[in-house]
Amino acid sequence: MVRNRSSKGAHFAPANTLTHSPDARLKWLDAASASFVNPSKANHVYYRKILELLWPEGHGLPGPAITESQIREHLAPYRDPFRRMRELQGDEGFKSIVKSGVAYQLQSPELSPKKEPRTKPGAALWRKIKQDCDGTCAKCGRKEPEITLSPDHRRPRSRGGTGDDLNWQPLCQSCNILKSAACQGCEKECGVCYWAYPEQYAQLEIDDLFRRKIQQESEKKKVPQNEILQEILKKYFREY
Repeated sequence: MVRNRSSKGAHFAPANTLTHSPDARLKWLDAASASFVNPSKANHVYYRKILELLWPEGHGLPGPAITESQIREHLAPYRDPFRRMRELQGDEGFKSIVKSGVAYQLQSPELSPKKEPRTKPGAALWRKIKQDCDGTCAKCGRKEPEITLSPDHRRPRSRGGTGDDLNWQPLCQSCNILKSAACQGCEKECGVCYWAYPEQYAQLEIDDLFRRKIQQESEKKKVPQNEILQEILKKYFREY
């Protein structure tokens, strides 16, 4: 049985023989491609390339385990193939694409229900957002035309984010990619996240001296470094 509840789990042994005819494989790829809900036609091309890689010609299902480096090479020079992979697993309903370690496997042609198509702010709202920030990236502060801004959901849709006016922020491509990676699997509160609200919450830096002291204390007490930092902060705010 395919693990459809999650896009992460154990891989199965790849099929050594054909489980579907070449025509059935091609019809499935065509039907899958025709059902994409993402409005970007360019993204459809990448989705199709990923599916063809995960179910190669002459192979059955479960398919081979395809590593991240193979995916990067297959989609080169595209910079963020794993964002497209997450969209396939999430928005597009391909939960039968299962990740284990650094490899992905298509385990079944089954599809789960798709999410509502991804939205963008209207043209007038997007102009206002860019005017309000003076054309600068909300995270890194670089300005157009040095970079190109794109609309980003402060709270990701996977965490209940909506297309409401206040849930949009302008990010450059680099920051958008970094935020997407940071959000993957994150269960922390979006409302105090420095990626979601960089104008309110700073990305905190720790001096090298204190970082070393935290590491030493962590080794001494045999607890994670983050636990040491939390103890320090709790003590500080109790005394304050």
